[in-house]
Amino acid sequence: MGNIISYLEEYGEYTLRERPFSDEDALVLAQFSYLKLEGAVPYPGEGRPGVTIGEISRCKRKEEIFADTRFAEQNSALFEAMRRSRRFQTMVINDYENQVDTVSASQFSAVTCFLEDDSVYIAYRGTDETLAGWKEDFRMACRMPVKSQELSVDYLNRVASACRGALVVGGHSKGGNLAVYASMFCEEAVRERIRRIYNLDGPGFLTQVHDSEAYRRVENRIRKIVPHSSVVGMMLEDSEVYEVVESSRFGVLQHDPFTWVIREGRFATAADVYRGRRAAAEVINRWIQSLTEDELEHITDSLFAIVGASEAETLLDFSGNWKCAVRRMASALHDTGQETKRELWKAGRALCRAAREALGSKDRAAGGGSDVSERGQDEKKMV
Repeated sequence: MGNIISYLEEYGEYTLRERPFSDEDALVLAQFSYLKLEGAVPYPGEGRPGVTIGEISRCKRKEEIFADTRFAEQNSALFEAMRRSRRFQTMVINDYENQVDTVSASQFSAVTCFLEDDSVYIAYRGTDETLAGWKEDFRMACRMPVKSQELSVDYLNRVASACRGALVVGGHSKGGNLAVYASMFCEEAVRERIRRIYNLDGPGFLTQVHDSEAYRRVENRIRKIVPHSSVVGMMLEDSEVYEVVESSRFGVLQHDPFTWVIREGRFATAADVYRGRRAAAEVINRWIQSLTEDELEHITDSLFAIVGASEAETLLDFSGNWKCAVRRMASALHDTGQETKRELWKAGRALCRAAREALGSKDRAAGGGSDVSERGQDEKKMV
């Protein structure tokens, strides 16, 4: 059962001219954007030429590139597979940008890859290990744009104005959402050059965004791919057009790109997202839609005020001293004002109500129920 690493080991001998750029390559480069490339790849406007994978491998601080402990071992193996492959070893990487602002709770990172077929892949990083990034993810449910979305548009405009060729824009998780958002609101001349937009298990947008003219301008170029037990990718998803791939893991662990199954050089596809996961996503989406923007904002701020009491800035900080972090959070929750507690209780009741409504609509749609297995209910045809 292969993944993006074994895909490169088997098909990396083919150049992009011999085997054209594919969905699997898009996931490879989306995962590549998680590498900590500070000092190894020039920043936008720095004036230095881009670098190849081989040049990055000779960087003095190479070990720091794989500092994200969630994927350290896999990212290192992926990097080596890219370095050895004819497919990516001559790729030029430039314009690495990484911004984390704990005050405004924003996290943004992107990198540009100049490919052998003369196209340019702009990869937006998904949520990293910083708690600021996770807080911004929550805010995306109630506010648009968040800071990382604004930065994604600015980055795309700046990079595209300095290069030629067709553009492919993509990312995994939040990076997929940023890729779509940037494509929606970039300059028209830039948008006309975009060939494909990859949203790889990233959250979607509220209904009013999907109904907007900005979204319609790019929707026929969006390629959304989710694992068959997707959670993140089905949040705020109001479109019926997505492809489902098999995964070697279960539940939320399928969000990890290294678990997506590749057979004979292509994603192993499934008929649809599991019914249970679709139902869970519908509950969350109904809950989000039932609350006002102010309510969602207050809930997010309250939850992360409690998390902030742990004094952790990254997931590594939290896991490294989790007992102490939990005690501090419990104390912060106890000391929370009555108004905040009422808001959190109200949010909990709204979530229960959304669950009842979702289950009720499923029962009505079933018309009394039918004997259908968990894996066999294809309520929509995937495109």
